[in-house]
Amino acid sequence: MAVTIKDLAKSLNVSVSTISMALNDNPRVSEKTKKAVHDLAKKMHYHPNLIARAMVKKRTSLIGLIISDIMSSFFPQIIQGIEDLLTAQAYSIIVCSTNNDAGRERDYLRMLREKRVDGIIADTVESDENKDLWEDIVARKVPAVTILNIPPIKGLCNIKVDNIMGGFLATEHLIKTGHQIIGHLAGPERFQISRDRLKGYKMALKKYNMPSSENIILETTFDWEAGYNNMRLLLQTKPRPTAIFCAGDIIAIGASYALRQSGFHVPNDVAIMGYDDLFIASIAEVPLTTVAQPKYHLGSLAAKKLLSLINNEKVESEILQPTLTIRNSCGSRNYRDKTAPTSASFTLDYKHKN
Repeated sequence: MAVTIKDLAKSLNVSVSTISMALNDNPRVSEKTKKAVHDLAKKMHYHPNLIARAMVKKRTSLIGLIISDIMSSFFPQIIQGIEDLLTAQAYSIIVCSTNNDAGRERDYLRMLREKRVDGIIADTVESDENKDLWEDIVARKVPAVTILNIPPIKGLCNIKVDNIMGGFLATEHLIKTGHQIIGHLAGPERFQISRDRLKGYKMALKKYNMPSSENIILETTFDWEAGYNNMRLLLQTKPRPTAIFCAGDIIAIGASYALRQSGFHVPNDVAIMGYDDLFIASIAEVPLTTVAQPKYHLGSLAAKKLLSLINNEKVESEILQPTLTIRNSCGSRNYRDKTAPTSASFTLDYKHKN
C-alpha cells in the first residue's frame, strides 16, 4: 500500500498540514522540520499524489509538446533544450508527432486540452484547418508557444529562426568564394522555411549582381533521394552550376553522392552548401559547410517563454539569427588547385542588417 502524508504525520507526531507545508517548502515551517519530513519521506518511499496535488494547485504539471516529425534528426536538440528547462521545474512532457498532418495535430490539441496540460509548445502544421482550435487556445488563455512555423493566429508567442537571412548567408558565402552560377535545391514550396530560404538565395544573387535562372532552382523534399536525383538533373543544365545551395543537410548529402557518382569532386568541381548543421554534416565524406540554427537555444527559449506565460507574465515573439559553419565542401574557386583544409570547423556569426 502506498505511503500517504497521514502516515508521515503519524510517524513524526505532527499534523497533516505541517507535512504538506514542509513538502511544499512553506516558509512557515522550520528548516529542521522540513529536513525531518523530507528524510522520512525518502526513507518510507513516499511519493506525492499528483492527481490530488493538481486538484489543489489547479495545475497538472504537464506540458504538451507537438512536433512535426519525431524521426527528423533536426528536432532532438530542440527537444533537449525544452526538456532540460521544464524538467528542472518539475514538469512532465507529453510528446506528440504530427507527421505534418493537420488531422493528427487537431487530435493532439484536443487530447492535450482534455488532459488539462498547463501549457503547449508546438511546431505547427502549415494549414488553416486547425485555425479554430488555435483561436480557442488563445481565447481561453491557454499558455502556448509556437516554434519555427507561425500559424496565422494573433496572440500566439512564436520563436523562429530567420531563414531568409540563412539563405542569404549561404549564397553570399558561395559568391565570396568565387562562384557565379549557383544552383538551389529548394525544399517543398508549401513550407514557409523553404520559401524563406529561397528568398534569401535570390536576395544574395541580386545584391551581388549574379545571374539568376529558374532552371537551376529545383524543388525537392528534405531527403537523401531527392538530393541525389535532383543533383543529377542539375548536372544536365547549361551552363552547369559550379556551386549548389541545398535547403537541408540531408539534401546536400544526397547531392554530394550524386556528384561523386558522376565523376565530380566536391568542392574542386562543384561546391555544396547545406542547411541546419545536423550531426551528419560534420562526419560526411566531405564535411559540409552549412547554415546552423541555434536548435538547443530555440527549445530552451520556447520553454522559458512558456513558463512565463504560465506565471501570467507578458512575453514577446523572437526571431533568432542563424550562423554559418564553415567546413570543407565549398572551398574556393580562386584556389581550386589546393586541398580544402581538414581542421576543425569554425563558426562565423552574422547580424541581420536592414
